[in-house]
Amino acid sequence: MVSDAKIMVGGVVKIHNWYGVVLETHYDDQGCLSVIRVQTARNIFRGYGPEYLDVRLLPEAIQTATLADLQQEIESHHRLLNGAINRMVESVQAPIALSVAFD
Repeated sequence: MVSDAKIMVGGVVKIHNWYGVVLETHYDDQGCLSVIRVQTARNIFRGYGPEYLDVRLLPEAIQTATLADLQQEIESHHRLLNGAINRMVESVQAPIALSVAFD
């Protein structure tokens, strides 16, 4: 589990297997970190906005990370997205190429 002091607004965190940036931190009445609002690269590529996470539910699932970690995940998402788009366009162009060959 990461300590409350290490999770701060603007910090990069790893949540399970994805990375994001902390946008808000909220503390309970005892001063312990309870909820964070995070924008993950994964959610951006899925078209989702930031989400609130209760860090008390699975504290071991949230770790501090680096900007390099986040950038690596963003690059990975770009590659996956570009590959999917290219395959989609190729599948549309393939039948056109075949019909031209038979004309």
